[in-house]
Formats: sequence, C-alpha cells, structure tokens
Amino acid sequence: MPGIDPGGPLSGARWVARSTTDRLVRVAQGFLQAEGFEERPDCSVEQLAAASEEWVTSVLSVGAEKPARRRWWALRSSDVTTVQVGSLPHTVVVAAARPVASGVAELVVFPFVSGAADAAHAEAVAPRIASALARITEAAGAETAMLSHEALTEPPADGFPTSRDAVRHRLGWD
Repeated sequence: MPGIDPGGPLSGARWVARSTTDRLVRVAQGFLQAEGFEERPDCSVEQLAAASEEWVTSVLSVGAEKPARRRWWALRSSDVTTVQVGSLPHTVVVAAARPVASGVAELVVFPFVSGAADAAHAEAVAPRIASALARITEAAGAETAMLSHEALTEPPADGFPTSRDAVRHRLGWD
C-alpha cells in the first residue's frame, strides 16, 4: 500500500529567539508563502488539535488534495520555484510560537504530508520546506535574535498544539 513513511523526508525545526510570538509566526508565514504555501483559513489548529491559549498558530498548505502522479523526478534537476503547485503532494505546515520568558519566544514549524501521496512524491515538497526553514534561521541569526535552534524529525511532544495523528485524523488522511 502506498503511503508516507511517518519519519519521511520532511522535517521541521524549533527556534528560541528574542522576539514575540506574533512576530515569529509572521516571519514563518512569510518565508513559507515565499515558497508557495498558502494560509488555510478553513483549517485552523483548533480543528487539528485541542485549542491552546499558550500557542499562537498558523496553518499553511501547498499541493493537490489528490496524489500527484506527474514526473516528480524532474523536480530534482529543475528550479523548485517553477514547479506547478498541483504537482506537489498535499502538505500542511503548522507554524506555532509560545512565550518562554520575558521578550523570548519559541517557534516550531512542522510539516505534515498527506498519506495519499507515495513517499517518492513527498520528496518533491521537501526543498520548499528546507528553504523556508533555512531562511527563518538566517533571519534570526542576522538579527542576532536566535538563542537556540534544532532540527526536528517528529512534532515535539512538549506541548506543541498538534500531532501527526491529530492532523491525519482531522484532515481525513487516515
């Protein structure tokens, strides 16, 4: 049965920075939108998991709801920004920030790819996510605001407002 490996090619990241939660989420949104992701007003984190007053969140997505069957392998040798969005697997990214101290906030950005796409197609969206994550890191470093950074292969289990299972269930990806 085709499906995405839960550990898959997609990863997220966590930053702790001198900033506000609202600003960190706006920065993440901007870099994700530059990579073709669009805000999903129809899909809030409240729909994906229990609401949390602690986190400021945004949900963005890219790709087709149905599995992509186009020549995904051509993406590896072409400019990712020229790829039609419809050729990408449906991917949802949750960007969430919470305060950790006065003037300091934590930002977590984590992608979830539809289980309807096969693992090979999931690789087509990975460069877009990697680029957005790298640009967030560069921006935080350039402002000397970043206090720490770590890559994530799984959604954090320390209060992050949603989980892989919650996203898959709420979006009908089970």
